[in-house]
Amino acid sequence: MANDLVDDLRDIIERELVRFEVPGCAVLVVADGRIALCEGFGRRDLARDLPVTPRTLFPIGSSTKTFTAALCAVLVHEGVLAWDRPVREYLPDFRMRDPVATDQLTVFDMLCHRSGLPRHDMLWYVARDESTRAEILAKLRHLEPNRGFRQTWQYNNLLYAAAGELAGHVAGMSYEQAMRRHLMDPLGMTRTNFSVDETRSDDDAATPYVSPRPGAPVVEVPYARLGLIAPAGALNSSVEELAPWLLTLLGLPVDGRPPLLPESVLSPLRAPAAPLPEGSLLSIGSPVGYGLGLFVEDYRGHRMVHHGGNIDGFSAHVGVIPEAACGVVMLCNRDGSTLRDALPCLIYDRLLGLEPRPHGERFLALETALRQGRTQSDRRMTSTSRDPAPVRPLRDYVGRYRHPAYGELTVLAAGDGLAGRYRSLTGRLDHRHLEVFTLVVDLGGVETPLPVQFFHDFDGDVTAVAVELEAAVAPIRFERVPETAHLTDEVLDALCGTYRLGPLTATVARRADGRLVALIVQGGFRELEPVRDLVFRCDGARVEFTEEGTLRTPMGEFHPARDGSDAA
Repeated sequence: MANDLVDDLRDIIERELVRFEVPGCAVLVVADGRIALCEGFGRRDLARDLPVTPRTLFPIGSSTKTFTAALCAVLVHEGVLAWDRPVREYLPDFRMRDPVATDQLTVFDMLCHRSGLPRHDMLWYVARDESTRAEILAKLRHLEPNRGFRQTWQYNNLLYAAAGELAGHVAGMSYEQAMRRHLMDPLGMTRTNFSVDETRSDDDAATPYVSPRPGAPVVEVPYARLGLIAPAGALNSSVEELAPWLLTLLGLPVDGRPPLLPESVLSPLRAPAAPLPEGSLLSIGSPVGYGLGLFVEDYRGHRMVHHGGNIDGFSAHVGVIPEAACGVVMLCNRDGSTLRDALPCLIYDRLLGLEPRPHGERFLALETALRQGRTQSDRRMTSTSRDPAPVRPLRDYVGRYRHPAYGELTVLAAGDGLAGRYRSLTGRLDHRHLEVFTLVVDLGGVETPLPVQFFHDFDGDVTAVAVELEAAVAPIRFERVPETAHLTDEVLDALCGTYRLGPLTATVARRADGRLVALIVQGGFRELEPVRDLVFRCDGARVEFTEEGTLRTPMGEFHPARDGSDAA
């Protein structure tokens, strides 16, 4: 019977690997509380024709979240962390934009995704190595929520990163050290790590692949560096090393030792804490809720808890059905692949003695529809109007723009067009219509269009740009950074003096700190804030020094004094 089961599982895996056009995968199956299968299939590296083995390291993406939730549960069990104490009591500098969330958010809220904050993933995804985790989390106070605190479930990687930082803080060490001490070392997970460099240097690591467009062959892409949000998705592991973890999630002993996690630790992880939205694409069964780092679903009458992972070039699934003492891990080297969802269903049908269903066909149809839908949407975003000419000279848009959380976006002149640079992303800016452009960038090996809109003030000066970086809120607005490099001491000194409009006088001078100030007609001196070229703002009003040497203000055009009464 055992041989028949293993043969059946191998046949299922090899068939579906071909159907989904995935280079390779590793699969772990626990049946009746024992490891029934732990094997590799296909190729971990196509160019070198290297096979997947049980030792092959794969990034497991968001399946890391279950580890982070378990670490927090262990610390609660040890009494150094409490589910119901606000985060700010442990981390006094912690802030959210919503003051209610700032005051009341707990680690429990973060682990079950009910903060009111949507994903805002672009904040960390393209930051790469230019920030620290603490710097990224300090920006939470500037991120717009789209729901009330504890109003609904919304997936959020940033707050899992915050939960990991909190766990490390109360444990008196880094998050990574706490994970190794409390979970990874006791389970013998010696090769499991958080480092892209460590994984790539291993003699048995998978190569990441993506399909850049529907129907196209897979291509190799770089590993995503996830250190900034490591608690949300940076673990790299193998099915060999995930075997004791899967047994632990089932509450079973490992190598004859008592279960690492007692029921008091496992119970909050596996109990639904927040309802899941109906019809969620994240579901592989019927949604029941989200626990702590685990989706809770009904799979054909059986309670299943699991978490998937998806990141550049990789997809993963780690899940168990505790009442049946069975579970599945599936790791593959192609991102966005619903093989990670189809295989567990097909395997569970076999383990539970259920009538087989065509899960392969169903999930492949879903994947195909999603890819085609994205392609159609991208085409719409890159289409232009019948009159594609911009409404102003392209040079007017060139400059730097800044958001307090998302940082700086730069618009550059590129040949006879424009380009945009946002952190690690650089791409062309294609004009669509009016002041709407499309920033075309490479995201994980796939050419992706991002809608961009410029804004101007009543005087026609470009003041801001908005980019659709988070679908759940309004486009992120970056305010223009004043241009000052050209304002040398020589230039500023040349602007100082007395200007006249009939009997009216305007005086321009420099303060002791070198900044330009003006007294126009009456009142006191006011600072002239740079806008661009020789355009400034004075108490919100536009002031411009012209090439002819005059001073344009809302009151009129002042000319340089010619009677020797220069006040500069």
